[in-house]
Amino acid sequence: MKSYFFLFLSSALTVSYCVGQELQCDVKVNMESIPSGQRDFLRNFESDLERYLNNTRFTTEDLDGEKIQCSMDIFFRTVAGENRYQAQAFVGSQRTIYVSNDPSDKVTPILRVLDDRWEFTYIPNQRMIQDDFTTDPLTDFLDFYAYLIIGLDVETYTENSGSRYFQKSLQIWTQANGSGAKDWPQSSAGYSRFGIVDELNNTKFLPFIAAFHSYHFDGVDFLATDPVQGLEKMLTAIETINQVRQRQNQPSVLVKQFFDAKYMEIADAFLRYPDRSVYDRLMAADPEHRKAYDDNRSRNQ
Repeated sequence: MKSYFFLFLSSALTVSYCVGQELQCDVKVNMESIPSGQRDFLRNFESDLERYLNNTRFTTEDLDGEKIQCSMDIFFRTVAGENRYQAQAFVGSQRTIYVSNDPSDKVTPILRVLDDRWEFTYIPNQRMIQDDFTTDPLTDFLDFYAYLIIGLDVETYTENSGSRYFQKSLQIWTQANGSGAKDWPQSSAGYSRFGIVDELNNTKFLPFIAAFHSYHFDGVDFLATDPVQGLEKMLTAIETINQVRQRQNQPSVLVKQFFDAKYMEIADAFLRYPDRSVYDRLMAADPEHRKAYDDNRSRNQ
């Protein structure tokens, strides 16, 4: 595991050739909410998106041959016009948990978000091209999440290594928002694309980035070999992330996403902690998932 991260740092500015794609994304599509007559136009939509995400080269990094596992579950909501659709998408990613330098058979969730405002045009047999200089509601959405997934994944290994990809996601948002697209707003009552990448690019959230890295690299990856150290590092990271939230004047999209993705992993991991009062600290840090922690407090390991 760790040998890759040194390679990542040394090659980041020098590798300019394609050495393989970064993502292994599983795309699922649900079209039950749109008229049956429209579904035939979308028969290749799922495979087209998978092909684009899995065959596009988004970086110049050598990820040591290991692709990032991710998923996109797309629910069509309505037909908004000719070849134009409104949909919502659940976007998720995970990475392998390592034991020393060896991959295990376990994974840790990294990203779990529901994006409920996506409007795009899809024409059967259209060519999908990754282009940083043009706006396309279909590929912009895919590129935005591809860079977000990659950035968060590499951040779990090497602190601050994801910043260039968070900047790419923010650039996509800025360009799409400037084009007048309705589904790229700056403000939202809940989750928003702007909210998550704005925070990831904001120096106020650097303590979050450091804690996010430590949670995985110093915490989760040590649970098999040194569970005491692993749990302590995880707990410190969790409480640091909560402190980041408390310092903000408004709810944090980034912190909410972290706990939404991690709360079951956290609740289960701390079954091994010697003092069950630790669940009071977890509930204080993540009150939205209080029930999961409270349920685990009384469970046997």
